[in-house]
Amino acid sequence: MAPLRKAPWPFRIVGKADPEKEVGGAGVDTPRKSMDLGFLRPLYESDGPVASVHLDTSRDTTDAAKRIELRWRHLREELAALGTDEATLDVLEEAVGEGSSRSYGDHGQALYASQGRLLGAHTLSEPPRQDRASFLPIPDALPLAIDRGRRLPYVLVALDRIHAKIFAYPDHPTEKPVVERSTEGYDLQDLQAQGRIYPGQRGDAGGRRADTHTAQELWKENTGRVADLVREAVHKVNAAVIIVGGDDEAISYLRDNLGPRRLTIPIKVVAGGRGGPDAEERLHEAAEECLREVVRDELHEALEDYHSKLAHDQAVQGTEPTLPMLSEARVDTLLLGAERENEPHLWGSPTSPVLVDTSPQGLDDPDSAFQAPASALMLRSAVMSGSHFSELLDQDQAGTEAGATLRFPK
Repeated sequence: MAPLRKAPWPFRIVGKADPEKEVGGAGVDTPRKSMDLGFLRPLYESDGPVASVHLDTSRDTTDAAKRIELRWRHLREELAALGTDEATLDVLEEAVGEGSSRSYGDHGQALYASQGRLLGAHTLSEPPRQDRASFLPIPDALPLAIDRGRRLPYVLVALDRIHAKIFAYPDHPTEKPVVERSTEGYDLQDLQAQGRIYPGQRGDAGGRRADTHTAQELWKENTGRVADLVREAVHKVNAAVIIVGGDDEAISYLRDNLGPRRLTIPIKVVAGGRGGPDAEERLHEAAEECLREVVRDELHEALEDYHSKLAHDQAVQGTEPTLPMLSEARVDTLLLGAERENEPHLWGSPTSPVLVDTSPQGLDDPDSAFQAPASALMLRSAVMSGSHFSELLDQDQAGTEAGATLRFPK
């Protein structure tokens, strides 16, 4: 999996936390096992055919703009040959490299348009393996669903015993974090200036022990303030994981401060953190690797859940057994693999979007039925029936190209 998004470094102060605000149990009680497909609904709000574009829009070289232009020109010619109207081509061209596309790093775009109207423009966290375009009766949305499923909303913390920097990212790529906070706590000199450390506390071994105890209490107090900031950040993006790097003792205090407030999402400790740009960059790199591991663990957990339900008649395996379950709106979670080579075509209905079959005779109006790639039709059915989605990892080893868990047993 390609690296996930990076936070901009160095940090800057953009606001303060409200210490009175109780965030408490923000977060999730269990790992995210499947994805809500509601964000795809706008892509189906057209009666005409849809042009779908998946394009590498990375801007990691000085000639990136020219390269993007050439890639798009090739896809535009391909779409025109497929019969795409000029108005739709023009609105796609206007969207290429614009909107939410980040100005740095490796990434891509997923664009969807119909009848001269842009239905959706999404930044992909990693470039597509190859640029591709289609002009079909329905959008080709699987690459976007796969990419979105490989991302998590998260909070990133760089921490020492006095300072902390907190960032929150949503579950879609953004050029800047949704939340960016920096805080500075007290040190012993601050307490001495306030009269909270008295001269008699210093000067001998006992005084040094007392001084150490005071310092520990101070660091706990500092991380209590940090915990308030972290809870706010978690609540803002509904974070699935907190990633922390920095001083081990400060991280331990932060865990203690977060624990009693029922913050139920995992806290992952990684290398790097405070201590200059090098430490912050190491934190970045470690956070990216950590996110990849967390996402893969969740997808494996979803696969284990699926196999468990297969054994109890609460799931189906394979494309053909899945189709009637989709058509009857009985699918809870649709599982599809990212690999689409030699993908078959199925039949869909223009008036009943949940219906999908291997033959037009299985649909409500065979005469108006149309063909499209299997994943595009199955995903449309799942979206329109309120189903969830999970990527089917290692689909060759799993022995199936598709599957589904059911809302109630067969």
